[in-house]
Amino acid sequence: MDKLLSIVIPTYNAEKFLDKGLSTFIMDDKDKMDKMEVLIVNDGTPDNSVAVAQKFVDKYPDTFKIINKENGGHGSAINVGVENVTGKFFKCIDADDWVITTALEHMIDFLERADADVVLSSYVDYDISKKRYTSRDIVNRDVNKERIYSLKEIMDMWPDIFNGVQYHGILYNTKFYRDQNYKLTEGIFYEDQEYATIPACKAQKIQLVAEELYVYRVGDVNQSIAAENQLKRLPHFHKVIDSMLRYEPMLEKCPDPEGAKLFWAKKTSMFIGSYYQVALIKSPDKKKYRKTVQKMNARIAEKSPYMFNCVKNKYKVFTWFNKIHMSDGFYNSKFSRFLFNLKRIWKLDKKVYY
Repeated sequence: MDKLLSIVIPTYNAEKFLDKGLSTFIMDDKDKMDKMEVLIVNDGTPDNSVAVAQKFVDKYPDTFKIINKENGGHGSAINVGVENVTGKFFKCIDADDWVITTALEHMIDFLERADADVVLSSYVDYDISKKRYTSRDIVNRDVNKERIYSLKEIMDMWPDIFNGVQYHGILYNTKFYRDQNYKLTEGIFYEDQEYATIPACKAQKIQLVAEELYVYRVGDVNQSIAAENQLKRLPHFHKVIDSMLRYEPMLEKCPDPEGAKLFWAKKTSMFIGSYYQVALIKSPDKKKYRKTVQKMNARIAEKSPYMFNCVKNKYKVFTWFNKIHMSDGFYNSKFSRFLFNLKRIWKLDKKVYY
């Protein structure tokens, strides 16, 4: 049977998480199971992740498959996974995360009818330290799943669909993604920003699914989003920013150049804003990375005057926060929430895209 949905799971040192994650792909409806494949991409893992995955392959050989490769990082594993998928659509799920099985069943029903380059869905955070789920929803639960949106229309409803255009919310039409022949940067972290941005710039048909599918595990000090790890990996931020900026000349060749540039500018400027937050706010030593950020800003100005104009005010604000020694906790709990709510109230994101 032809596969409808392929799941790509980049896997490295995930032995203690993988059994839970893979078990959420097992559905009582055999017909739905037959329409899905789960590709566990072994990125040269030194632990027993492959042995855990093999148990699922042995029991459900028509659904679960293992792809072995040398270690090359998360982006490399996605690149190899995409080369091997056979489904009409595919989605990436990290090996320490999982899905909500009933939502997966509903997604497969939806994809039977879908005619999209990109599908955006809600997701859920699960904080392991607080044992608490937080919904990261798009639009509302009465969304019309049959409607096709353009990129420009998506940008006009940005605050409502923001969560869907993250790594955890985005799902691609396989042919659409492959036709671009875009390879994610390998050997680094944070390339998921490329994955959820650059291919989507060429989307002409976008559909929305309000139901929460992906469960994103947070609160682990070993994660790439942990502050200490982010500070160690500032050069990874630099490489991803460079990759995003290199794509700018291609935007005018996209089917919807205006929508593509707005989307690219919004996503890229937000990632650069995250970089400012890490280097200038999360660092306990507020002086340590000031010159590093200055140099990166000069690089942005040289490579893309347009993007520099998008982020220059952010840079000024984060520099001021740095100088008054604002804590990351205060920024996240107070200021960023206030700013986000202000934008929603005044619909600033519908007027300003950077």
